[in-house]
Amino acid sequence: MSMKRIYLVLLAVPLLLILLVYVSMWWFIGGIIAIMFWLMYAYYASAIKTGETKVAELEEQIEQLHVHLDLSIVKEKKSNKDAEQVRQSKQQLLTIIGHEIRTPMNGVMGMASLLEDTPLTVEQKDYIKTIRSCSENLLTTVNEILVNDILDFSKLQQESMKLEYKDLRLRDCVEEVLEMFASQVSHNGPDLLYYIDENVTEQIIGDGKRLRQVLMNLVQNAVKHTTYGEIFVGIHAVNNTEGSHPRLNFEVRDTGVGMTSNQLKQLFQGIGGKEAQKAGETESTGLGLVICRKLVELMGGTIEVKSEPGQGSTFNFTIPVIPSLKAVREHAQQSSMTHLEGKHVLIVDDNATSRIILARQLQAWKMLPVCADSGKQALEILSKNHAFGLMLIDMQMTEMNGLQLAKTVRQQYADIPVILMNQAGNDAYHQEAGLFASVLTKPLRQFLLRDHILGVFAPVDTNKQQSAGPALSEDFSVQYPLRILVAEDNLINQKIAMKVLTKLGYQPALANNGKEVMEMVGQENYDIILMDVQMPEMNGLEATKMIRICLETQPVIIAMTANVMQGDRDECIQAGMDDYISKPIDMKELLSQLEKWSLSIREKRKSA
Repeated sequence: MSMKRIYLVLLAVPLLLILLVYVSMWWFIGGIIAIMFWLMYAYYASAIKTGETKVAELEEQIEQLHVHLDLSIVKEKKSNKDAEQVRQSKQQLLTIIGHEIRTPMNGVMGMASLLEDTPLTVEQKDYIKTIRSCSENLLTTVNEILVNDILDFSKLQQESMKLEYKDLRLRDCVEEVLEMFASQVSHNGPDLLYYIDENVTEQIIGDGKRLRQVLMNLVQNAVKHTTYGEIFVGIHAVNNTEGSHPRLNFEVRDTGVGMTSNQLKQLFQGIGGKEAQKAGETESTGLGLVICRKLVELMGGTIEVKSEPGQGSTFNFTIPVIPSLKAVREHAQQSSMTHLEGKHVLIVDDNATSRIILARQLQAWKMLPVCADSGKQALEILSKNHAFGLMLIDMQMTEMNGLQLAKTVRQQYADIPVILMNQAGNDAYHQEAGLFASVLTKPLRQFLLRDHILGVFAPVDTNKQQSAGPALSEDFSVQYPLRILVAEDNLINQKIAMKVLTKLGYQPALANNGKEVMEMVGQENYDIILMDVQMPEMNGLEATKMIRICLETQPVIIAMTANVMQGDRDECIQAGMDDYISKPIDMKELLSQLEKWSLSIREKRKSA
């Protein structure tokens, strides 16, 4: 081997070694890379498999949730259906209760209204007023406090109640509420008093029905727990921030048994609680107070109560109001008030709050009142100054009652006229005819107080016997001519309806049920049908629907029914009736309806 080859071999060997090392390194690196790729593949393959397993598990869980959801929906639908059936059953039961009570009461109040339209003595007028007052109180208890409270509580729980904003007069609202409870406190019970601050706007826009409901429940609660003293309703203006609606504070204060702190905590929480049972609360009272709170909150206000055992209770609620642009109704001509200016009046009442309220009212009429807290003090005042033009004497006073004081005054100061302020139902003063210039029933209504005082200082002929109710004159039918069909199955209600309409000068026809109605409207055209709803053979709703389908000349159909729920009213309108009168029928409402539809029919005939 030549040296040249030896050199080449020696050179090639390291090169080969270098090449082998280089190639081996790349194989090594490639192997590592391959191993890494394999490991990554294995990891991601495992992750994908785990993910697929979890997805499968989640899908199974979702499927189970779908099943549970479907079951829940089915259960919810069933619960809602059951709840709706229970609600409908309750409403149907309440409707039946209301109907069964209001139907005979229609006879009582209807006959009382007819009797009011006859010449009556003062004693007879008082008897009729007591009959009507007791009847209206019963209806109020059944309808407003029991029935409506249950339905309204359900609406409030479902947040489905809406307020209706209309013009209302606060004084009328308060007086009407207090009058409802007059007969309940008539026998040595608490005085029902109210006062509205002079800076309060009496004419406002609001939901009068709901405001009355709150006041009614609060006064009812006070009446139930107060056996002596007073129940006072006050309305005060609240300091208002600029740009906000005026706010009024309503105060209902009593001198009753009061409540403990534990009872106060449970007061607005509902019915059936242990504390409420300890306090002797009935379900209607507990429910009524819950509704008060919810209604006040619905009106944008707040309510609170302060009470101590044996010290009475005071409920206060404050709500925003909207002043009305409508002028306040006046019950006497403003010019006639000049007769009262500067007249001296002696007020005799053992209730301090009553004296203060009467004195403020008389001062507002520019009269000069002097107060006495007993008959003895009144006689002492008269012995020093008997130049009084009038005395206002409360009937129920200790030591010397109003009747005894009036007899003494008549003997010693015969020229001083006396107006007696008497509790409802107390007829002891009837034994002394002519002893009093007039008698006012408590709680006093402002316009009646004013009219009676005006009657003393500007007397009118009171010898004539006058009717106490709205006059039923045959001239009414001449002014508002109508052909009327009465559809009624109750014999007493038939008698009342026919008698009232006859006194108005109409010659109404009578149908005993819906079937007879259909026969009669097929033979003669009637302007108005006074349609009872619940009648045998064919009820009023069915008859109305048939009339709307069959007759070419359509009469006005007015529902006359003892069913007074909102749903009942809506059902009547949906059946095709034009209007609605609830039983017991209010004579003023009946006359208003006849007048309204007579004018409407007249206008339609003119335009035809």
